[in-house]
Amino acid sequence: MNLAKSLAAALCVLTVGVSGMAHAAEKIAPAKMTCADFVQVDDAYKPALVYWVAGVDKLGVSGTETTVVDTMQPVAATVAQECQKDPQTKFMTKVRSMIKSKQIALFDHH
Repeated sequence: MNLAKSLAAALCVLTVGVSGMAHAAEKIAPAKMTCADFVQVDDAYKPALVYWVAGVDKLGVSGTETTVVDTMQPVAATVAQECQKDPQTKFMTKVRSMIKSKQIALFDHH
């Protein structure tokens, strides 16, 4: 009986500990992300966010433009480096300013 109580108590402690570690994924729209939010995103998703924020219709890019794939310096890594310098800046603002200042090139305008 004493062993059963000890096991039950240990199970309760373990359950509470595990449930405290499990966190729900935070949902945030890319348009509302800060640079700090972007840096937290898994590296696999960062390029998609950068291109989404750049927005084909927002920068005057037509459907016939070609996308630049720069494997020497991946765009997402460059944006992440800049975001680490200024984490409170809005992610969308940072990406668009980097495009306009030619720090990153996402599209080849013909």
